[in-house]
Amino acid sequence: MVHLGTSWTVAAAAWASVALIWLIFAWPEPKGRSWHVILAFAPLAIFAIVIWGPEQLASPAALWLFMGGPILAVLALAWVLGTTLRNHGVMDILYPLTVLAAALAAVWAVGADAWTWAAMAPIAFWSIRLAVQTYGQNAHAEREPYASWRKRFGAKWLWWSAFQIHLLQGVTVWIWCAPIAFAFAAPAPRPWWPFILGGVVWLAGFTLQTVADQQLAAFKRDAANRGKLLDTGVWSFVRHPNYLGEALMWWGVYAFALAHPLGWLSVFAPIYVTWFMGYASAAPYKERHMARTRPEAWAAYCSRTPRFLPWTGPKTSV
Repeated sequence: MVHLGTSWTVAAAAWASVALIWLIFAWPEPKGRSWHVILAFAPLAIFAIVIWGPEQLASPAALWLFMGGPILAVLALAWVLGTTLRNHGVMDILYPLTVLAAALAAVWAVGADAWTWAAMAPIAFWSIRLAVQTYGQNAHAEREPYASWRKRFGAKWLWWSAFQIHLLQGVTVWIWCAPIAFAFAAPAPRPWWPFILGGVVWLAGFTLQTVADQQLAAFKRDAANRGKLLDTGVWSFVRHPNYLGEALMWWGVYAFALAHPLGWLSVFAPIYVTWFMGYASAAPYKERHMARTRPEAWAAYCSRTPRFLPWTGPKTSV
């Protein structure tokens, strides 16, 4: 691995300053304050591991922090574009590219070989496909909830958007990237079985998300379906197969981390993705939107279709 620098104390102090400013701005907000606090301070825990932790753990932790640099760079670009275009939906377009940028930085840091490029391939494929798809959905007008937040926060939105949208999502994605850091920091020669296992799981998730997106796009193109709900194909198994597919892909990436002796410690990342997609943010937002816009049809759909995990059984929308 290339030398990533020894001024971690200075970097930690810089992030602590950012976190303090972030929390000063976030504290008056009644909604989501605790989550802002957790994400603002999360990187400081990793700085502590790098500075005081054992070498075997400090090395992947240092690479993980290093990967935060390109993520911050893409976030800055997204904020500038969102502010200039009055459309912070560009963050949804660029968010998968933050993962690609972070992974490429990790490859550069450790030195490319056949194993790292093989692991990069699915990450890059997912990132580019999702960015292209989301561009078609978000490029032309600011979507919800960003449009409502712009009205709600008024003049404050100019700077609060940097925290509410960009840094909040950026630190979230950075946490998800922990398995990539462990995978690429694994000592050579890395075993191939984690890549094979991860590739199978990733491919299952990618296939599910791609099929779900294609079925939804075809459904929306048909004018006869206007005002109706898609409840066939993979959408008959769970109410959010696209989000489930994304969670599965991150479990595949987690399997790559098992090439490192301590890679199993990064299991918090796919758990976080699964919770985020199914129960904390992505799926709940869609659930509330559909319950508000198509209450009767949505209630009937919920009564016969599991929410996120197929084996949990149908449950009422939240």
